[in-house]
Amino acid sequence: MGEWLAARWGRFRKRADWLNLCLALGLSALSVLCIYATYVAGYCQDRPYQIQALSTALGLCAVVIMVAFFDYESLAGLWRFYYPLTALVMVFTAFFGETRPGSDNRSWLDLGVTSIQPSEIWKIAFILTFAWHLAKVREDLNQPRVLIPVLLNAGIGVGVVLLQRDTGVALVMAAIVAVMLFVAGLSRKLILGAVGGAAVLAPVVWLRFLSDFQRERILSIFSPQNSQDFEAVTFQQLAGLDSLGSGQIFGIGLFADNHNYVPEMYNDFIFTFIGESLGFLGCTAVIVALSVLCGRILWTGASSRSYTGRYICAGVFAMLAFQIIVNIGMCLMVLPVIGVTLPFLSYGGTSVLSAYICLGLSMLVYGGDKKSMFGE
Repeated sequence: MGEWLAARWGRFRKRADWLNLCLALGLSALSVLCIYATYVAGYCQDRPYQIQALSTALGLCAVVIMVAFFDYESLAGLWRFYYPLTALVMVFTAFFGETRPGSDNRSWLDLGVTSIQPSEIWKIAFILTFAWHLAKVREDLNQPRVLIPVLLNAGIGVGVVLLQRDTGVALVMAAIVAVMLFVAGLSRKLILGAVGGAAVLAPVVWLRFLSDFQRERILSIFSPQNSQDFEAVTFQQLAGLDSLGSGQIFGIGLFADNHNYVPEMYNDFIFTFIGESLGFLGCTAVIVALSVLCGRILWTGASSRSYTGRYICAGVFAMLAFQIIVNIGMCLMVLPVIGVTLPFLSYGGTSVLSAYICLGLSMLVYGGDKKSMFGE
């Protein structure tokens, strides 16, 4: 038994992407420190830093187990088991789940001991399933008989999230679909047609499907300082900008006694707390770390000998990169607030665990194709 476990540990050590793992753990350590600092300052309750630390530990365990015991082809091939089950949980949550204060998204499921957000697990199930699907049909992807089922699969991926009224996660799913289809070789004519169709449908979506509150959030980014009509929806972002600006170059320190209050500063707006505490240099370091992490995932996929591995990395990259861009854009008030977390940094047990599992998926591809990448 001991020799078998030692062999599995050796497999993990050999196949792990240590740079990305260290970057993720460093970001998580910073997250726990920042959340603890907001707790000390009295801006959050119930000791969320403990949940964040526990989620990080569970995420690390998940990465080790995945890399030591599994391969990505087998996991993708098991989609018949986890994909329908996860879809059923998503539909159940849409009708019987919980909402959170300040949001009408029914995207939380109460398990008694704790609550989870099934959409975070849905992202993983969808990436694996869609990668397997695309790998099987890649040669005939642009044929209608093949493309229609692929688009139906993609529609299910986004649609079950829309059932929960979670616009932010739905947009993340749409980004995952778009990048994976692009990498799989979707025809440029079809891409241009989709873009044109989206442009034609945009006014309909604006008038018929977006609520007044959502429209105000989008309009507010164009005139945040001058219009009193948007005061309710711009308060969080304006407070975040003040917080970011007060950090200047070096920041005021994590445990300073004069932090500005920003709603959800330990969650969606943790980047503003980092900016205030660690300044421009701290924000730059975070962005560089996240960029390197995403870049290595993209490179891993581009170097993969397997189409399934290539598409898995494309989906993971799309998920992380989209969330990073949108979250930081929210904090800088160049994008509207849509409730998207900053990977590895924002508070959230399910969100953190999902980010680490996705990191583990990219490591499975990295380890499985290590010879082709580095000539070993």
